[in-house]
Amino acid sequence: MNKNVLIGIVLIALAGGGYYQFSVKPAQEAAAAAAEAAKAAADAAAAEAKAAEEAAAKAAEEAAAAAAAAATDAAAATTEAATDAAAATTEAATDAAAATTEAATDAAAATTEAATDAAAAVTDAATDAMAALDPANFDAAKVAALIDASALDDATKAALKSGVDAAAADPVKLGEALAAVKAALGM
Repeated sequence: MNKNVLIGIVLIALAGGGYYQFSVKPAQEAAAAAAEAAKAAADAAAAEAKAAEEAAAKAAEEAAAAAAAAATDAAAATTEAATDAAAATTEAATDAAAATTEAATDAAAATTEAATDAAAAVTDAATDAMAALDPANFDAAKVAALIDASALDDATKAALKSGVDAAAADPVKLGEALAAVKAALGM
């Protein structure tokens, strides 16, 4: 497989793992699950690495940069994406059991570090997203940015932003509007 597929597997695993941990587990358990997802992604990347140690390190750097860019999207991922990521991770882990080379081992170490950093970025982004949707920390610009970055259709985005803007002056209505945004984003 080429490095783009490796990057895709790592991104899917990280996005799915980040969503699952954020939605289902408390913050403490989310960090542990992110480390497991990062390890699984690292093992998959190690098994598929056919290039020399320099090429594997470069792919790990690119994966870390791409994962950091995808951190915002991971906060809005759906349950279906988490299921697909789990299937992809399982398939990659099965493939990883078949390959054992010295270059793959070196790639696993580099990828583990990058994936751990990316998982931390995903967790931070998810925490920031939840803080922005707390009435006590209300910031209209951040809430609008979260809605715009989501995969929702334009009509739903407009309705959510309109509801938040209309409720901004009333704390009770603001709480209800932010709860509607959380529900729409799957949080």
